[in-house]
Amino acid sequence: MKGKKQIFLIFIFLGCVFSVLLFAVLRLDFFKINQIEVMGIKRVSEKEVIKRSGLILGKNMVFFSDSDVIREILKNPWITDVHIKREFPGRVIIEIKEAEPFCIVSGEDGELYYMSELGKRLGKANFSVGLDFPLLTGEGIGNPKLLEEALEILRFSLRSTVLTWKEISEINTNPIYGITVFSTDGRRVDFGQENIEKKWYRVERIISHARGINLTEKYINISSGNMGVVDFKL
Repeated sequence: MKGKKQIFLIFIFLGCVFSVLLFAVLRLDFFKINQIEVMGIKRVSEKEVIKRSGLILGKNMVFFSDSDVIREILKNPWITDVHIKREFPGRVIIEIKEAEPFCIVSGEDGELYYMSELGKRLGKANFSVGLDFPLLTGEGIGNPKLLEEALEILRFSLRSTVLTWKEISEINTNPIYGITVFSTDGRRVDFGQENIEKKWYRVERIISHARGINLTEKYINISSGNMGVVDFKL
């Protein structure tokens, strides 16, 4: 009987301790948000990140859900990753990783949008971020396969020395004719569809050979995949 009484008293004591700790967590300023810091932003405003997070100064910083905050912030297309840190007393840090624009795509609404290297559409193109990006156009933009082939060409151009990313002004996508690349100096390359990697390396060899004999190609058709048709500038 005595043992049961001791256990009962222990439970009462622990309950009182828990209640005091809970009161402290809920009421003391030590656990209230008094500063929200957003790090890593370049194109997204701090105000938007905080608004999406749902965090409010004075709110308890212990009981909000990191996953809920992260999910809401990630709804902004520019944001690819979010990390939440709590620093007592009262400081919450939101670390943001933003997507980098890889090209500009012509939307169905006639507007121009930035697109990431993975094909994620970002915000509308504007002068503050810049417009010096390759432009993806054509009826095939809505075709996932054609879009991926256009992006594949841009990825190859990043490490090319003969047809670089900066030299590509436009990539047109057409459901019938496939991919056509236009360079900043007026050259045109017809890739057609499929086997883009194989065709890309053939185009590189054609351009390299032309430069070796002091010729500049103005048109290359590699769409068949077996041979290239070349028209040179004389």
